[in-house]
Formats: sequence, structure tokens, C-alpha cells
Amino acid sequence: MGKVIFFLSCLLCGAIFLGMGVYAAKKKTPMNFWSGVAVPSESISDIPAYNRAMGKLWGGYSVVWFLSGLVGLWQPLAATVLMCILGSGGAVVLVLVYKRIEKKYRVK
Repeated sequence: MGKVIFFLSCLLCGAIFLGMGVYAAKKKTPMNFWSGVAVPSESISDIPAYNRAMGKLWGGYSVVWFLSGLVGLWQPLAATVLMCILGSGGAVVLVLVYKRIEKKYRVK
């Protein structure tokens, strides 16, 4: 039963991040990355491309959670380690990739 709960929890987290990615890709104004910090439209050179890049960023991060959930059905301990390493390491990668996206699309 614990494996199923772990799987469903990971699926829920992955679905949230995937949903953020889809929302970002379809949004008409620039997608925010930092909580509470709005990105002004006039500061982004190509809003649709910026939002697509943000959608890919969040969609890519959702893979970590889906993968951890699937591994958890067979090896819960390995999935926990995978989730901790890729989840926390992935958060650092998210920030670094966001900085590259921001630099690419920021009005100079």
C-alpha cells in the first residue's frame, strides 16, 4: 500500500509541474519564475518564445517526479534517493536554466 501512496504522491507532484509548464506555454503575458515577482511584458523581447522555454523548463522538471513514482513501484528506497537527489539537484538546475532563459529573452 505504501508503494501506491508514494506513486500517487509523485504523480501528483509531477502533474502540478507539468500543469505549470502547459500553463506557461499558453500564457499571453510573461510567466513568473520567482514567487511574488512579476515579469513586466516590456522587459521580455519575445514573450511567446520565453513562455515556451518556461513551459519546457517546468515540463522537464515534472519528469523527475514521474520517474521517481514509477521507480517507486518496484524499488521504494531507490526512488526516494532518486527523488531527493534529482528533486533537490533539479531545483538548482531550474534556477540556472531560468537565468539563461531570462538572459536570452530580456530586452537589452
